[in-house]
Amino acid sequence: MKNHEEQLAAIQEMRNMMDQATRFKSISGLSGMIAGLLSLLSLYMVYLQTGISPFEAEALERIWHGSNQIQISCIFIALLVACLGLGLYMARRNARQAGKNVWDGSAKRLSLSLLIPVLVGGIFSVLLIRLGLVALLAPVTLLFYGMGLLSASKYTLEAIRTVGLIITGLGLLATGFLSYGLLIWALGFGLVHILYGFIIYIRYERV
Repeated sequence: MKNHEEQLAAIQEMRNMMDQATRFKSISGLSGMIAGLLSLLSLYMVYLQTGISPFEAEALERIWHGSNQIQISCIFIALLVACLGLGLYMARRNARQAGKNVWDGSAKRLSLSLLIPVLVGGIFSVLLIRLGLVALLAPVTLLFYGMGLLSASKYTLEAIRTVGLIITGLGLLATGFLSYGLLIWALGFGLVHILYGFIIYIRYERV
């Protein structure tokens, strides 16, 4: 009986070691918090440009069909570039501090799992804009990003799965309440990022 228990313990330890080896755990909670703040700041900049608040009904359509399309597009493109750059920089920094290779097999699998849904969602969003279905942008970006996080969560921290579930749920909610899609988008990309970024930072990064 004792040998059997020792064998089970050894197997469990091997499984834990394999799990550690296949998961990229240098995700930065701090970058998540900053990304959330940048998302809310971007919406504030859009408000300054258009005078339309995310709390207003049909805000997204009204913003897009205004006279500031180029400025609005630049704000959100800058947001995307800033969040991606910050996330990569902070993950690289965390990996180096932990003495790990920033671009190992787990990082590659994580990136691919996240990139495919997000890239498809981005292309789909462009097609929606061309078709004039701007109101669907908020739920579509939430849904594809949420599914990307769910797909990538098996290669990184468990908390990412929870974030993916919440953002996917918000995407469905935004689909049901299209008139307030931009407000729900702000909740997902802003407040959820800030909250879970803080949780990840406290649990895994803070010394």
